[in-house]
Amino acid sequence: MKDFNPVTFDYEDFIGENFKIVDKKGNTVSLEFNQVQKRFKKESESVCDIDILKARQQGFSSLITAIFTTDFMLRKNSNSVVVADVDENAEGLLGKVKLYIQSYEEKNKIKVPLKYNSTNRLYNPFMNTSYTIGTAKNTEFGRSKTITNLHLSEVAFYSNITKIIAGAGQAVVENGRKILETTANGFNDYKKFREESRQGTNGYRALFYRASDFYSAEFLAKKKAELKELFTQEYPETEMEAFLSSGQCYFDKDSLKQMLLEIENAKGVFR
Repeated sequence: MKDFNPVTFDYEDFIGENFKIVDKKGNTVSLEFNQVQKRFKKESESVCDIDILKARQQGFSSLITAIFTTDFMLRKNSNSVVVADVDENAEGLLGKVKLYIQSYEEKNKIKVPLKYNSTNRLYNPFMNTSYTIGTAKNTEFGRSKTITNLHLSEVAFYSNITKIIAGAGQAVVENGRKILETTANGFNDYKKFREESRQGTNGYRALFYRASDFYSAEFLAKKKAELKELFTQEYPETEMEAFLSSGQCYFDKDSLKQMLLEIENAKGVFR
């Protein structure tokens, strides 16, 4: 596509018309943007570097993977790289990519040329595009590439966040996409990075999507009864809840929550 422009291209329409996904009921359906995905589309316009903190399973991995797959098929010379936290999740993300391509082929009665179609890399020789998925176990992954799109998935669970951001992150071309997306994992290195995003000192826009942005009150009440004290870890309403309820903590979490709530009320540190 000679005149493809990622800034003006309507990804939502293209993805909804051409890509299928397996929903939570096991049905293969069109990938129509949900309310959180639509909000993210609006909030990420004209922004290259994004830091997403979220409740679980709101559809961000599916959406980001779909955007990168669109570029893989339509944006010449693009190189998309995804870093997952573990092998199982890397395999799941690549499975989404392959389903998107398959559904596009079936819808349009054409074949997307793939020279490489392995367990971690796809290459389209017609467009000279590649899509590579690895894990954070290899902290050098993506470092030597020229990257158009970078997705760090569940980045709070990486063992060495700083090294991967310094490696793969610095390989992204000017005006390329860098998207960090994760649930919280306690007061670790990602928590430090997140504070820098919130303060605007690292170049990333901090976006937070609480549980009630996506799930109904009835669903959350059911999950709260099931999960009890673990509920706010999986379905937080504030960033404070997300970090304090997840991971391991040396101090008593209830005491920390009370202390930070007092700080919030006094200074507006958390929003």
